[in-house]
Order: sequence, then structure tokens, then C-alpha cells
Amino acid sequence: MRLLLIMKYFKVATGSVITKDDYSKEIIFNQDDLPGKGHLFQIVTIPPQTKQRLHYHDYQTEVFYILEGKCSIYINKKKFLAKPGDAFVCSPRDKHNLWNKTNKDFKLAVFKIDLPLKDDTHWINA
Repeated sequence: MRLLLIMKYFKVATGSVITKDDYSKEIIFNQDDLPGKGHLFQIVTIPPQTKQRLHYHDYQTEVFYILEGKCSIYINKKKFLAKPGDAFVCSPRDKHNLWNKTNKDFKLAVFKIDLPLKDDTHWINA
């Protein structure tokens, strides 16, 4: 049996954008667009001079690929200076956040793997 995959095409600036206090995200491919269950691809923007809230996920893994800008990424209390071309993996239960201390937007591509049906993000008040 052969599995037939159909190519998907995304036009620039046609994804749904969700804006929060400390980040925005544009959904490029949702769970219905990708093969298998529980995957999502999005572009996340951290505005200038913004610290994202510390959080973790119970089940999902997040793969970050840095597109533009510079930002501090904290994963399990370890600090990394992220710049374009860098990549990171946050495994389930890794506590992480981003802090954009610059005057320009910081953008990263985020591929979510094993995303459960209900939100498994836990925001930590710190």
C-alpha cells in the first residue's frame, strides 16, 4: 500500500494570528493540515522589550528555529542567546520562556509535536 501525500501551500500572511500580552503567533499549518495527529506549525513573534511568561507543556515537544532578531531563551534555568539559524528543542515539562531585550521584533518558527487535544500549557507566575 502506498501513502499519497498531497503538497500543501501557504500564502504569506494568510494564517490566523493570535495576539497575547507577551507574544503573537501565526498558525501556518494546523493539526488538520499535517499528516498524523497532534502537530502544528506556527511563527511566533516576541515584541521588543518583552519578557514572555515562564511555562511548560505536559505532553508536547516544541522545536524552535530562529528566523530574525536576537533574544534570550531560558530552558530549565539555562540561558541561551538565540540568533537567526539557531535551533532548540523543548521536551515535555521543560520550563522555558523568551526575553527580547532589543528594540526589534524577535521571530521564530515553532513546530509542535504531540500536541494534545486540550491545551497542556502551564503558565508559571514568577
